[in-house]
Amino acid sequence: MLKFLLKSAFWALEASYNTPERKGARGERRVHSALTSVLNEEDYQVLSDLTLPVAGGTTQIDHLLISRYGIFVIETKNMSGWIFGSPDQRSWTQVLKGGKRRSFQNPLRQNYAHVKAVQVILGIEESLLHNFVVFTGSARPKTAMPESVAWGLQDLGRLIAVEKKIALSDVQVTAYVAKLRNIALENSRETKKEHLQNLERMAASKVKSSTDRPSGRIGRTSCPRCGANMVKRTNRKSGSAFFGCVEFPKCRGTRKAT
Repeated sequence: MLKFLLKSAFWALEASYNTPERKGARGERRVHSALTSVLNEEDYQVLSDLTLPVAGGTTQIDHLLISRYGIFVIETKNMSGWIFGSPDQRSWTQVLKGGKRRSFQNPLRQNYAHVKAVQVILGIEESLLHNFVVFTGSARPKTAMPESVAWGLQDLGRLIAVEKKIALSDVQVTAYVAKLRNIALENSRETKKEHLQNLERMAASKVKSSTDRPSGRIGRTSCPRCGANMVKRTNRKSGSAFFGCVEFPKCRGTRKAT
């Protein structure tokens, strides 16, 4: 009985240690440690775990590198298994051992919102910002991925090192670092709680807006290929109704109309 209780306690502890939130936090710490220890602080200023105020709430950025070579906005994913996805898809898929699958938001799209937030706050051109995603766990791609997605810290370092075109002056770098530090919210439990509440409100608002759409036009099902909404259409030849992806012609996903 004691042996069983000890095993149960260990499993519970292991489960709490391996929550997505804690895995993500460990991945972020590894990236921050690598960036600050490897990059020359005279060339790169590292800001991590920034919560910035934006219209309608807040946005949380894993890492910002501010340098003469531009501003690198980095999203961290501490994941394992096979990763399937493309730049245009709203959701990517993770497949673990045993075939377990789960969908997660396209991190490039997710990080693009962070890019736009920094752009608005600093009042700069989007061309000065780099949208990078790094997978820090054992995950590997199973589909072709864009160059801006790194698989491990060494790969991230390679992506950063490639950008050597001078884009900002030393004065601008100093001013942008100061502005972001001044506007960032205090890194506290209250700030994180408020940010999570903002995310929940945004998610609820999206669900409400999707259910408020006329059912005659938008189906309540999602596209089987990319996860986008679907529109009710009519086959010109047969006259039968079907649901087609709103991303057509980029995506040709369809579903039967019931």
